[in-house]
Amino acid sequence: MHTPLSHLGAWFVALALLLTACAPASSLSKGSGSSVPEEPPAAGGGPGQSMEALPVVSPEPEPEPQPVLTQEDVDEALARVMERYKAAGVTVAAVEKGRLSQAGAWGWAVKNEREMTPDTKVRVASISKVVVAMCAVAMAEDGVLDLDAPISTYWGAGAVNPYSKGQPTARTFMTHTSSIKNLDTARGLSKLRGILQSKSSWRSMEPGNGGYWSYSNFGMCVLGTTLELAYDGLLDDYLQKRFLEPIGARASFCGGKLDVGEVATLYTTGGVGRSAADHAAQRIPSKIGDTASYLPGGYTTSAVDMAKLVAVLANDGVYKEPVYGYTETEDPESGTRMVVAEPLPGKYKETRLLSEDSVSELETPQFTVRLEGYAPFEQCLILRRQEDVMDQEVLYYHTGSAYGVFSLMTYNPVTQNGVVVITTGASRNMNEYGMYALCYDLMEILYEKMEEQPV
Repeated sequence: MHTPLSHLGAWFVALALLLTACAPASSLSKGSGSSVPEEPPAAGGGPGQSMEALPVVSPEPEPEPQPVLTQEDVDEALARVMERYKAAGVTVAAVEKGRLSQAGAWGWAVKNEREMTPDTKVRVASISKVVVAMCAVAMAEDGVLDLDAPISTYWGAGAVNPYSKGQPTARTFMTHTSSIKNLDTARGLSKLRGILQSKSSWRSMEPGNGGYWSYSNFGMCVLGTTLELAYDGLLDDYLQKRFLEPIGARASFCGGKLDVGEVATLYTTGGVGRSAADHAAQRIPSKIGDTASYLPGGYTTSAVDMAKLVAVLANDGVYKEPVYGYTETEDPESGTRMVVAEPLPGKYKETRLLSEDSVSELETPQFTVRLEGYAPFEQCLILRRQEDVMDQEVLYYHTGSAYGVFSLMTYNPVTQNGVVVITTGASRNMNEYGMYALCYDLMEILYEKMEEQPV
């Protein structure tokens, strides 16, 4: 959680004033870098006196808009929502102005043993697909993958739809129009290759046709393994190097790479969907394709670390990391002197992780999907897009559901605000947007708070 600290700025101002008051006049001489000359020059100069130009002072850059949300806002939002809904645990993180803002948690990571925190690692279900898609466009940007090349380019001639002249590409898998049937998830390169070579695995449709949209977890197994074949390595390794290490995030498609003490148990309304111990005991893959069944929904992360990736999208591919200042304090009782690091308001280190073009690829609508009982949405590359939701001009989002988890990631690229909600053991009731009610209500409260001040 990053909270602006106004008192730190005041401390620096006070220090500067003190130093100025105590400094000898010579410390403000010409050429010292000060904007105050030793003496004002006479108009036009004088006899034997040359006119020295006044120092050019660059104006201070405008401070960046500061986050609106406070920790109290997040805690109050959690309390309000939990009055309406029952859940085992909830964790939430917010993005404001394209950077991580506040986070909070409620309930249990493991009932009666560990409380849920913003840093608890939870299997986030289908939000995992957004992470796979970010890796796909990053590989395209790196020249590793062609989004529009037939997947047979990477799999071999057997990975083709026998009913169609057009062939599935990474892009068609990202829009759920690959023409592969929605089969059970599978892993292992040889097993996946055998499925792709079977005529019965394909539908007689043209890949990329939005009229045949069909949400497919199995398609994500194929897409993720295609990325591994293009990269010639595990997708988890690429993810770590390309995204997670630069933003200081700890997460994985494989629960076995995380410690059991940091992973949440997944609760259903009636019991346990998957224990923390079982999730952390997953076999760690070592070969291409062995992770395939984890890729559609196995990404395990915290609300905070997922919000960092959302911040990258909301900020056109740039991650903003707080810059810290250091103050020295003294314990009045013990006399111990300590140096405390605190984020400087409005100061950020910027790291570009995706190009603006890559983010645009993810956000560009491909076609409109109309499902009975739900509001239409525009299908982008994995992301869904809607306008005029919760008074937001536009909203990109994805949901997730598995083993009692209900999750939601969303952001508005205009305001650069976003929210990530992860919950276990809650009601699976959904609204007209296909969002889980608890997640939606919590998100709505936070967006309303963030919109109280202008961007």
